[in-house]
Amino acid sequence: MKAYDYRNGAHRMQLVALEADEGPYRLRDDAAWPPRERAYGGRSEDVSKRYERPIRIASRLALPVILLVTLLGAAYLYTDDFLILPGAMFRNALLATSDLILPIAWYCLHLTNRRYGAPYAFGQLLAALGIAGFIALVNPGDVDNWINLTPALSWRAILAFGFSFLLANFTGIAFFDAARGPRWWVPPLWASFAASLVFSAVYYPAAFAGEIAWAQSALVHFVLFFGESVLLLAPYALLRPAMRPLHGMNGY
Repeated sequence: MKAYDYRNGAHRMQLVALEADEGPYRLRDDAAWPPRERAYGGRSEDVSKRYERPIRIASRLALPVILLVTLLGAAYLYTDDFLILPGAMFRNALLATSDLILPIAWYCLHLTNRRYGAPYAFGQLLAALGIAGFIALVNPGDVDNWINLTPALSWRAILAFGFSFLLANFTGIAFFDAARGPRWWVPPLWASFAASLVFSAVYYPAAFAGEIAWAQSALVHFVLFFGESVLLLAPYALLRPAMRPLHGMNGY
């Protein structure tokens, strides 16, 4: 039987049937490997779609970054505009108009955090500090010539302010995001408390240790920062309907 099988080619019948099969496993002459969808990273993506996300992020952060840079510039310009307050404790603390501006900067970041989330708030903080640092280093057109009475701050104070502002608001952004919930006032209040505490605890020893007694000044500034932050809850409440969260975040 085996000899008959080999002589007549019976053992090749199944192979012939498979080659004639028109099913899904039939070998095709027009097949290309790898498929064009996966070859060399896939089909070329539309340029507009490729840059859609970066453009969307930049458009959302443009106004918040401009606002924060403006507040930082105002805080710098009014550094030596000291407030005349009663009591030796307040006079020795060297409170200035710039100290009234900083809590507004906290809330500028809070609103971005509420609207777009913590990553956008971090981006706003880094971009604003980067722009402010670039202006301070490059000094285009000699700032002293087109802004009268520019405060004379040491590089130690400027670097201490930049580092303290960055660290304080990183902490505040994290606190805000962790405190999201049905009580609308809890996230900005906790975030402002954290930012005020960290800034006061870091900036004054970093900028003035060895020169003046900084402990009392740090305490008075913390009380001022947090007290003004409590008052700023009123405008924050008014802006809440216009700054609803876009990405869900449990609706808060």
